[in-house]
Amino acid sequence: MNRSILIVICDFIVSAMLSFYTSTPPVTMPGAGSGGVMDSGTAAIILSELNLRQLQLEDAKAKLREAQKQEGFSEAREAARILGVDRHNLGFRDGFLDSNDAGLRDRFAEFLREHRPRVVFTHPARDRHPDHEQVCRLVRSMGFLAGLTKYPLEGRPFRPARIFHWMGARDADPDFCVDVSQDWDVRRRAIEAYVSQFGENGPATPISGASFHELLESRGRFLGGRIRVRFAEGFTCDELPEIADPCALSGAEF
Repeated sequence: MNRSILIVICDFIVSAMLSFYTSTPPVTMPGAGSGGVMDSGTAAIILSELNLRQLQLEDAKAKLREAQKQEGFSEAREAARILGVDRHNLGFRDGFLDSNDAGLRDRFAEFLREHRPRVVFTHPARDRHPDHEQVCRLVRSMGFLAGLTKYPLEGRPFRPARIFHWMGARDADPDFCVDVSQDWDVRRRAIEAYVSQFGENGPATPISGASFHELLESRGRFLGGRIRVRFAEGFTCDELPEIADPCALSGAEF
């Protein structure tokens, strides 16, 4: 059975906040069978970055830009190593993503046809960064069009079975939660690999310093408490996710 998962992001940083190596998820993927166990031995996880991390600025800042790019790629490689995932970057410009751009649409649809993931995780429809919302629109539209036989693209038609969205800055309640307790430390180390973004020595931003790490932990603990585990990750979806086996859910009391 196809157990591949694609995570589509505007920048690899976001993926460091996620963990998919869970032992007992509270919902199962379609056709997964009893328990729907998802772990690194059975699920092939692919990351697709749509853009480069740094903005393309004026020529006078070229050297600084190149240094930032190399730093970002180095951090991304380290985070990918920590997570144990296969990483791809499609090379589009940070801050200029447009879900209606023909080149971006075709490149991503061909990527879907090539890798053929059963499940796609991506940004929420509403988020703080405009690129995040553009990525969400792209995934929804091209996830459908890539499955059309007559759509003019390279590769055999393919459409993912499900598209799920992790929680962003604007979300309230998730549609389901996944127990990530056993992988919380891996998640933390992957985030910390981005020293230039999440460290305390760089520019002061809403995601720099200890307060942002505390925010992530408090949300993880809060969602974990709702499903009676230490830490949980929340997700939303347009389709109603079915439960293959109610008896395979957590044994914790209601």
